[in-house]
Amino acid sequence: MLIRLNIINTQGNKTAIDAKEGTTIRESVMNKLAPGNHGLCERNYICGTCLVYVAEEDFKKLKAVEENEIETLETSNIELITHSRLGCQIELKKAYNNIAVTTPPPGP
Repeated sequence: MLIRLNIINTQGNKTAIDAKEGTTIRESVMNKLAPGNHGLCERNYICGTCLVYVAEEDFKKLKAVEENEIETLETSNIELITHSRLGCQIELKKAYNNIAVTTPPPGP
């Protein structure tokens, strides 16, 4: 099954992509929009380069944040907001269809 993922960049431009159910937001962004620039640690909780800001209405649909993700979010040099998540930890599923995330600008 394909899941619609709406990605908004820092300029407010929205790109809708279809990704296979079970893939992560990180994989979807990397494969379709930013090869080589997104999620550099490949789901190892160490870099924070797959950071996304989940739309408020979609954030409550997600599974709870796990301890490793919290630690990475708190210790990485990334700008956090209330709805910050690591895209590598969000596997797309039917309940997340049409979810919207904003990708922050690349770090220094």
